[in-house]
Amino acid sequence: MLNFFRNIRRLLLTENKFSKYLIYGIGEVVLIVIGILLALYLNNINSEQKSRLVEIELLKEIKANIKSSIKSFERAIESEHAYLEHNLLILDYLDNNRPFDKALLKPFGEYFWTVSSNPISGGYTFLKSKGIDLITNDSLRKNLSILFEVDYLIIKEENQIWANNLQQNISYPYHVEHFRRYFLHDSISGDIEVAKPFNYNALINDDKFKSINSEIISNRNWNINSLKDLSIKSNVIVNQIEEELKILSGEK
Repeated sequence: MLNFFRNIRRLLLTENKFSKYLIYGIGEVVLIVIGILLALYLNNINSEQKSRLVEIELLKEIKANIKSSIKSFERAIESEHAYLEHNLLILDYLDNNRPFDKALLKPFGEYFWTVSSNPISGGYTFLKSKGIDLITNDSLRKNLSILFEVDYLIIKEENQIWANNLQQNISYPYHVEHFRRYFLHDSISGDIEVAKPFNYNALINDDKFKSINSEIISNRNWNINSLKDLSIKSNVIVNQIEEELKILSGEK
């Protein structure tokens, strides 16, 4: 009888040890799973933080690029206005049969010049290489795409068309044939490029030259208006980027 109770006690002790081991094993598994989940969570947070830091830096660079482009547009508009005055002065003299005046020397030297304004897009190009979805604001992402891939592209292509077709193929060849170029020295500006027609009286009745000059005037007006509109659009995007940077930096 004594042996019987001893066996029961031994069995209970054995079962109790097994339960403890089982509970211990389950606890170990739970701890491992929690550790893995915590590591994944922290890794995701770290990845998101890194992405946001990259987004912030790229937006800062893109904003700087756009602001530089706006300054380029403003300089181009100023130059276009100056050259447009030359074209209009020439048109006034020819249409009204006014005699040649030395005030025409500088306009005749510059009437065919073109003004280029190449937007700066290094930041946006780098963004595309990283993936444009890096920009979390849907509206901003869309507006950046339109600005760089539509609006900026149009102005760039139009300037190239003007420079290649009108200037290189039409206005400049005509200028070389009908004008003599030379330089006047100015104590302030240095050498000033001017030109004088070989036959001014013939130029007054030359419909081809009048047509070329009128076409240049039309192109200048288009470029001025386009650059003004583009400056407005660019400033809107700059403001949107600044607001987004405040949000990403936790200022809002």
